[in-house]
Amino acid sequence: MSGPRIQAVIVDLDDTLFDHQESARRGLSRLVDELGGTLTPQVAAAWESMAEQLTTRLRAGDIGRAEYRRLRIRHLLTRIERPAGADAVDDARCDRLYARFLEAYEEEWVGFADAVPTLRALHDLGLPVAILTNGPEERQQRKVRALGLDPWVVGVWTSERLGVRKPDPATYLAVCTELGADPGTVLHVGDDLENDLRGALAAGLPALHLDRQRRVLAGSARIAGLDEVLGRV
Repeated sequence: MSGPRIQAVIVDLDDTLFDHQESARRGLSRLVDELGGTLTPQVAAAWESMAEQLTTRLRAGDIGRAEYRRLRIRHLLTRIERPAGADAVDDARCDRLYARFLEAYEEEWVGFADAVPTLRALHDLGLPVAILTNGPEERQQRKVRALGLDPWVVGVWTSERLGVRKPDPATYLAVCTELGADPGTVLHVGDDLENDLRGALAAGLPALHLDRQRRVLAGSARIAGLDEVLGRV
């Protein structure tokens, strides 16, 4: 990359180092199987689509966390179990089923194959690496430990800990301050166009968009795998 020499790297966690989509699919598959259903691509897509819709409502304050979870379960049940009567499922059963999903999801946590090798290589180059994630503190810290990422990073900063979420410039700048590095020398890498590319660039950091599925038109800021970061530092 052109510009000042890179002195540190900030990396996103979910769908960058941690394969959330695959982990969630495996956890959901176990739940659906226990309910006597079959996890089809359509059911899996509907589960994730509903999560996106409800997350918007949750952040807007229209629903609470418990309602978010119950609505996801009721929607799932319309797809696999009781199309005509999912709304009649009591809250207690919804809560138990969502808790079971979370349990299965966590048992299926998996990282991308290039995550540890890339972090290790950056570490060996003498570049401090920080993880910046919008996820909840306790769970994100456990993911990092479970995937064996912690030996290769100097710390994990979450939106819960910082009190602000990406793409707010304050998130990236707070981590740069912790790293003791000028934002212009800290490379940010992640899978989300808004949170990990545009937001970081707006805060003054050089950034790379990790596009594993090659969904976005090729550009100088796009990479298809984490190992490509090594050629940019």
